[in-house]
Amino acid sequence: MRRSAGLLAVVIGMTLVGFTFAEHLFSRSADARTVADHYAPLMSRAGLDDLSSGFAAVQHAGAQLDTEAEPQLQRALGMDDGEFAAYKAREMPGIAAFDAQAGAVVKLVGPVIGQMRAERADYARASDIPVSWLPLSSAPWLFLGIGALLLAVGGFALARPGARASAALLVVGLGVVIAPLVVGIPGKVDAAIRVTKIGRVGLAPSTAQRAVGATKLFDGMVRDVQTKLAPAVDGESGAGTFSSRFETLDGFATTWQRSTSAKSHALSDSQVAMGPTFANADKIPLRPIPWLFIGPGLALSLLAGAALVASTRRSTATVLDLGSGGVLLTNK
Repeated sequence: MRRSAGLLAVVIGMTLVGFTFAEHLFSRSADARTVADHYAPLMSRAGLDDLSSGFAAVQHAGAQLDTEAEPQLQRALGMDDGEFAAYKAREMPGIAAFDAQAGAVVKLVGPVIGQMRAERADYARASDIPVSWLPLSSAPWLFLGIGALLLAVGGFALARPGARASAALLVVGLGVVIAPLVVGIPGKVDAAIRVTKIGRVGLAPSTAQRAVGATKLFDGMVRDVQTKLAPAVDGESGAGTFSSRFETLDGFATTWQRSTSAKSHALSDSQVAMGPTFANADKIPLRPIPWLFIGPGLALSLLAGAALVASTRRSTATVLDLGSGGVLLTNK
């Protein structure tokens, strides 16, 4: 039994070391850390509030463009729907494209922002793997360190089986079981699994390209609003009409040009750039990781504990035998 516990420790240690290299944990955990660090500001409360407010501004501006600004210009120009559609396509292609595609963008982006808000706590929890004061990129070193410890203790137990070796195996086995539970690794891994589901959508190549296209769509709309629509409205209804009557649309266009466009381009470009990085990180088999420690550690603890008890009983029996023999010799 003592040798069995030592052999099990060696097997567990080899499994952890093998898992580290077979699953390319060094590169994949480094990429996971890169993605987590990059999007940490966005996934903060302030970051999500800023994203939500920017998305709401697009919706409100689009609604005013569709229901107020364009109808007023159409009436001022005296055009029917067909004529005005042809006019937009010719004179304001950015606005025409926005009118045709904005609904699809809203359907895509709106739910994603809601999911990001719902998973904000999970994102923070997953970012604390293994613990808050160690980065995720340290995980492979922990795997190797624990694996090496198990190999060393297991080798010692095989070479010199006995109570000391069994006690050492029991301590190490209990540590392998208890440590992941104390730092909450199972819960953190579950959180990471939920977060990666959002990442698979937001950082998929098709989604990233749509995000880039949406940013360009808004750029085109704003450019036409400022250089075509506003001058046309003012030309038909008097200078200053556009900014006074369509404050929401005018304010959005100004803010978009000054700052929001740059933020949107940075975000959509990062979705393209981070796609391959996330894809590599997503290859980490997260679900079995806690049980690579807890299950085998529990088995090692039970086996080592049983071996220690058996060794203790043998030692006690030997002492009792020696004691009885001493008495018999004295009586003689």
